[in-house]
Amino acid sequence: MGFIEKSNKVLLFIAAILMIFAIGKEIISDFFRNVYTQPTVHVVKKDLTDNKTEKITLIKRYVGSINDVHIIELTSDTVMKLQGFTANSALINSPSTSFYGLSLNAVNLMFTKAGSKNRVLFKHNSLIVDFSPAQLGEEKYHYKLTRNIYLVAKADTNQDGVLNSDDTKDLYVSAYNGEALSSVISNIQNFSVIDDDLLLIEQNSDEGSSFYIYNVLSSDIIKLDTKL
Repeated sequence: MGFIEKSNKVLLFIAAILMIFAIGKEIISDFFRNVYTQPTVHVVKKDLTDNKTEKITLIKRYVGSINDVHIIELTSDTVMKLQGFTANSALINSPSTSFYGLSLNAVNLMFTKAGSKNRVLFKHNSLIVDFSPAQLGEEKYHYKLTRNIYLVAKADTNQDGVLNSDDTKDLYVSAYNGEALSSVISNIQNFSVIDDDLLLIEQNSDEGSSFYIYNVLSSDIIKLDTKL
């Protein structure tokens, strides 16, 4: 009888340990599942003839400053796609190359300074995939960059209901304070700052990748010969 009692106690002890281990594993798994969820920007369609307006919640976060101008990002989990809207380019996570880390769901930027009215970069919110702010001669940075560079996904081109780096991206530039925003080139894979005010741009095409050199100051863009 003593042997049986001891055996039962050992079995109960082992069962208790296994139960504790299983519960603990589930708690830990739930914890890590709930700790972080990557932000997603969903695209909501709206017809221009519809008088009802749906409020999009924007959250503001301070990013940094260039000279006297302070930059604030606007993040959202939703953007509104207006049916029939055509962007006027003249007016207007690959890892970020920026020393300002934007959120993965940054859909716009606000530029503001003391005593002046703020300026919001885009008329219609879009996903800012990459942002390289102007680097106006600061010695700690390798290359000088006199304008801000933006890599932006404006439309859900792969029709998966969200804006992300898998969608077609366009390259934009502006002055350091957000003024004079203009479109450079569409259907971009990525870009790199390779010298003072010079970018190397990789563009997607049916024939594969094409590469361009873009001069930020003169706005000249030259396609490189990469034919095999």
